[in-house]
Formats: sequence, structure tokens, C-alpha cells
Amino acid sequence: MEQLICRLKRQYFDWRYWDYLYRNMKKKSKTNTRKELVIQNLSFVKKPGITFSIDDSFRVQDWYAYGKNLFGFYDVRVTFNINAFHHYEDNRELSQAEIDMLIELQSYGHEIAHHGYNHKDAVKYTEQMGVKKWIEDDIESLFKWMEEKSHSVTGEKFKRPVTFAYPHFRFNEETLKELVPKYFMIARGHLMGNYLTPLNYSGLAPSICIDSHYLYNPRNVKRILKYVNKLGSNLILTCHSILPNEVEWESFGWEMENHAKRWRTSPQNIQYIITEAKRIGFEFYTTAELSGVATFIDHNFENYIKKQLSKHSNDNVLISELLTIKELDLSNKNIINLDGIQYFKGLEMLNLQNTNITDFRLLEKLPNIKKVLY
Repeated sequence: MEQLICRLKRQYFDWRYWDYLYRNMKKKSKTNTRKELVIQNLSFVKKPGITFSIDDSFRVQDWYAYGKNLFGFYDVRVTFNINAFHHYEDNRELSQAEIDMLIELQSYGHEIAHHGYNHKDAVKYTEQMGVKKWIEDDIESLFKWMEEKSHSVTGEKFKRPVTFAYPHFRFNEETLKELVPKYFMIARGHLMGNYLTPLNYSGLAPSICIDSHYLYNPRNVKRILKYVNKLGSNLILTCHSILPNEVEWESFGWEMENHAKRWRTSPQNIQYIITEAKRIGFEFYTTAELSGVATFIDHNFENYIKKQLSKHSNDNVLISELLTIKELDLSNKNIINLDGIQYFKGLEMLNLQNTNITDFRLLEKLPNIKKVLY
């Protein structure tokens, strides 16, 4: 009887929390119609969307084990926000096996974004050490670390991150001003404003956490998803570990405080949200895509596109700049990976002669393609 009462209480408080979020979203949202918002945002698929933003790369083994098949190949594209070290194993650096898993997740269409080299609380660290020291220790150091790493078999490297997730959801105006747009297009926080993020956005982006202590019953998200769809906007959902409910933390052998054990969600809850979002008609975006930036695994591909667009090497390629290109000649460019081609929605003719490309699955993402030369 006591367990039943506890479960009913949890279900009630879970419903009440999500009911509050729903009502607050409605209160703070503007009255733009869906059509107006889509035109304003210049969406590359013209759909409202969901972004799964998943934190802390010491969890990469469960991301890989339970997330790779769950999210699929360029289907439910998500953002994994990484650090360079393991929180619970003597603060060791991520192993080569863990780096390989992250890069393989990247090769499935997911964004590997910046979450601070040492996962420092930005507010507390800058108060103690200053903003400049925080940038050196937690921002620039992770850029450098990622540039130095590659997959042990394929040689594939990390893309340079264009978005950032604040550790502990803690931020202030001083750190935000330093990060955006100098280092990143988007810095993700937590509950702010109406919780929504338009496409082609730059700045501080809100999110809603779906870890187990925030979301017990995934059905409580349904009203929010329907309302986001009505507005034609986008919602970032944040979580941490992806673990089945039956997996106990003790099996990892880590010494964790009870508070830390709450930062997890189940594959079942994520699958429920994915299924409901697809039923409604949502697209799934990475945080980089919300910012309107197209990213490429193959640097030769990226550099060629920048040259065609008369861009400098440090400039971002915008998705909107690729939508109307109808012909693309990638022959003899030493290109081995087609990642990024999915943004060329208007492409009709593609020349892939004399390339080392072996995986052509992304060509299925081109709705107007008529001719491909191999």
C-alpha cells in the first residue's frame, strides 16, 4: 500500500509539473500563426521540430548502447554535448574507445557539441577565476582536444562545435556575451521564456529537461508537443544518461551521490516522445541546425562549398545558402564523406565521379535529385 501511495504521488506531481510548463508556455508564447513562423524561419524542411540535447560524455557507453539504434541513421538527429573527461573514474580523460563511439555517433548524423572541457560551472568559475581564465580552461581547451582526436580505424575527426550547452544549466550575461557569436551560434540553458527556439536562431536557447526526476510519465509531454506544433516552433529536450529502468547505478561501480543518480532517462520514454513527435509531424533537428548552420564531416567537402560561396575558412556555411543550389560537381575533390549533402534540398544534378565515397545513403535525403554521375 505504501508503494502504491508513493507511485500515485509521483504521478500526480509529475502531471502537475508538466501542466505548469504547458500553461506557462501558452502564457508566454506569441500569437504568431504556424504559417507566419515557418516563413519567418526559412526552415529547410518547413516543419516544427524537436531537438534532443544530451549532456556529459562519460555516459557515452550508454548513449552508444541504447541510443545508436534508437535514433537511427540520419533519422532522429540529436546533439550530444561532451566534455573531455570521465566524472567518476578519477577524472580520467576519455579513452580511445569512448572517442571512437562518439565519432561513430557523429557518423550517424548526430551533432557532437561543446559542454566544457572540465564541465565547470560557468558562473562560479568566472567569479573565482575571471572570464578569460574560464575561456582558456573550459572552452578553448576542449576545441583543441577535439581537434587532436580521431577515430582509431577510420581516421574520421570531430567537427568543430558550433553550439554549447552550459554545465549545470548555469549561465550569466557576462559569459553569454563572451561565447556568442565569437565561439558559438547557440548556448543552451534550461527553463526560460516560453521554452521555444526558432530556426536560424543565435543566442541563449532554453530547454526542458526530461530526465526521470522531471518526467516520470512521458504522456505528460503530449500537450506541449501539440502546442509547439500549433505554433510551428521548436523545442529542445535535455537529458543525460540513457538507461533502461532496470539498470542500477551500482552496476557501474561508481561512487555517486543520490542527486547525481537522478540524471537519467529511459529508452522507453525517449521512444514514446519520438513516436508521438513523428505522429504529429515533427522534424528532428540538431542544435546546430536550429542555428541555421550546415556542418560537414569531410573538410574537403566543406572547404569546396565555402570556396563556391566565396566564404572565408572560418565562416559558417548557412543551410539557407544551400537550399537553392541545383547542380554540384564533387568530382576529383578528394571527398570521402557525403555528410552535409542532406541540406541541398533543391539539388537536381550531382557529379560524384572520381571520388572515394562508398556510402551513398544520404542521397535518399535529396527530394529533387534527377541525375547522379558515379
